[in-house]
Amino acid sequence: MTIAIYSRKSKFTGKGDSIANQIEMCRQRAQQYMTLKNISESDAKILVYEDEGFSGKNTARPEFQKMLAAVKVGEIDCVICYKLDRISRNVGDFAQTYETFEKHRVDFLCAGETYDTTTPAGRAMMGMVSVFAQMEREVTAERIRDNMHLLARSGRWLGGHTPTGFQSSKEERVDVEGKTRSAFKLVPVKKEMELVEFIYQKFMELQSVSGTMRYLVQHSIRTKNGNDFTNIAVRELLRNPVYCIAGQEAGDYFREKDADICFEENELDNKHGFMPYNRTSSGKDRQTKNEISDWLISVGKHEGIIEPSMWVKIQRILDAKRVKAKSIVRTPYKSEALLSGLLVCGQCKSAMRPHVHAKRKNAEGIIPYYYICELKERSSKARCEMCNANGAVLDKVILDELMNYEREDSSIHHSLRELKERLANKKESENDKLGFLESELEVKRKQIDKLLDALGAGGGEQDTFVELTRQRINALADQCKQLENEIEKTALNNTIYTDYESQTKAVSDTLKKLKETINTATVVEKRELLRSTIERIVWDGEQAYIFLLGE
Repeated sequence: MTIAIYSRKSKFTGKGDSIANQIEMCRQRAQQYMTLKNISESDAKILVYEDEGFSGKNTARPEFQKMLAAVKVGEIDCVICYKLDRISRNVGDFAQTYETFEKHRVDFLCAGETYDTTTPAGRAMMGMVSVFAQMEREVTAERIRDNMHLLARSGRWLGGHTPTGFQSSKEERVDVEGKTRSAFKLVPVKKEMELVEFIYQKFMELQSVSGTMRYLVQHSIRTKNGNDFTNIAVRELLRNPVYCIAGQEAGDYFREKDADICFEENELDNKHGFMPYNRTSSGKDRQTKNEISDWLISVGKHEGIIEPSMWVKIQRILDAKRVKAKSIVRTPYKSEALLSGLLVCGQCKSAMRPHVHAKRKNAEGIIPYYYICELKERSSKARCEMCNANGAVLDKVILDELMNYEREDSSIHHSLRELKERLANKKESENDKLGFLESELEVKRKQIDKLLDALGAGGGEQDTFVELTRQRINALADQCKQLENEIEKTALNNTIYTDYESQTKAVSDTLKKLKETINTATVVEKRELLRSTIERIVWDGEQAYIFLLGE
C-alpha cells in the first residue's frame, strides 16, 4: 500500500495552512485510512509531494505532475490532501485529475474536509466544493481586473515587458495619510527611439512587414536585446499605440475599432503618447493577442513620437493585409522532413528549416523539399550563403547511418564506444582521486584530535604551547575545509559522469528502438525518436556532422 500526501501553498507564511501543517494533518488522516483498511504501518509507505509557491489556477506544478505520473503507472493507491483547492481551483482541472484517480483505482481523501469518494454523495459534494473554489478564484481575478482598469484610466505604466524605445522609471510620492506611494512611467531611450522612428519610416517606404524585416536583418540592425528582427517583432512594434502621439485621428481610429476609451477629448493634446492595456490574455498554455475591441486605451505620461496620421495609415495597411490573409484558404502541407529542429547551419549557427515545393513533384511523384538556413532566407543571402541541403537525400543518409550504428565501421558505433571508454576512464580517475582525498581528510582529522588531546593535557610553557597548538589546529582545520570542498566537487563530477553513462546507454537503447520501429513509425514518431537520440546535426554545405546526446 502506497499513500501519497500532496500539499501546496502559493506563498510561504509559516501560519495557518502552511506546508508543514498540511502534511501533519494528512498524516493523521492517513493513519485513520490505514486503520479503516486494516493495514499496518509496516505494510504502508507514505510519499510526500510538496509544491511551495505554486498557484492552484492550473496543474503546471512539478511535484503535482510527478505524483500524477506515479498514479498513472500504478505506484500509488491513495492520495490525501488538506483541502480540495490544494489540488486545483479550476473545475475542469480538478475533474480531469479526479477522473485519473478513478481510472487507476486510486482513493482520494481530504484531511480538512470529510469526503468519502466511494459514494455518489461524496463525489457530488467534491464537485460542488470545487465549483465554489473556482468561483472564489474568478471573483478574486475580477477584483484584480477592476483594479487594473482603474489604474489604466490614470495612464500609468503598470509594468511588464518595456517597449523598445523606453525604460521604466519609478516615482514616489507621499499621500495625504503620510504613506509613500510608488508609480511608474515610461522614459524614452534616445538610441532605441531613433531605431523605432527608422522602422516606421522604412515600413512606410516598403509597405511590407517582411520587406522591413529583411532590410533590418540584411543590415544587421538588431533588437534592443541583440537579436535579429522577425516579422512578429516588426509587426508588434508597428501595432503598438505607445509610440503614437495622442491626436484626434488616432482617437477616432480606436473608437471605430470599439476599444475601451479611457480618456477625455481634451486629453488628446497632440503631445503625449497612448497607453494601451489588456493587449494580451494569459491562457492555460500561452499568451494570446486580444482584438483592439478588448483593449483599454488611455493617454500616458510619456511623449509620443509618431504622428497620428502616419500611425493610423500604417494600421490601415496592416488591417488590409490581415483581411486579405484571412480570405486565402491554405491547405497546409505536412512535410516529410525528419530533421526539423535538429539541423544547424555550419556557417552562421542558425537553424535550417525545411522548405517545400508544394506545387512541384519529381519523377517519382514525390513533392521535393530541401533544408534552408533561416538567416540566409531572412537576409536574402546578405549574411549567410550556405548552400541548401536536399531534404530527402540528407534524411536518408542520416537514417542509414543511425540504422547501421552497430557496424564496426560506423562512425556512430565508434563515437559511442569512444564516449563510453572516455567516461569510464574519467569515472575511474575521479574514484581514485576521491579515495585519496578522503584518506587525506581522515589523516588531518586524526592530527587535530591528537593536538586537542595534547592541549587538554598541557605541557611545556603553557601560554606558548597553547598558542602554537591553536595555530596548528586552525591550519589543519583550513586544510580539512579545502579537502571537503574538493571531495564534494569530485563526488559531483562522479555523479555527472554516471549520468552521462546512463544517457549514453539511453541513446543506444533509443537507436535500437528506432531500428526496430523505423518501418512502421509515422513521420512524427521518427522525429521524436531522432530528437531523443541526437543533440544537433551540423551541415557545412557538403557533409553533415551528427552530435549525439551526451557528446
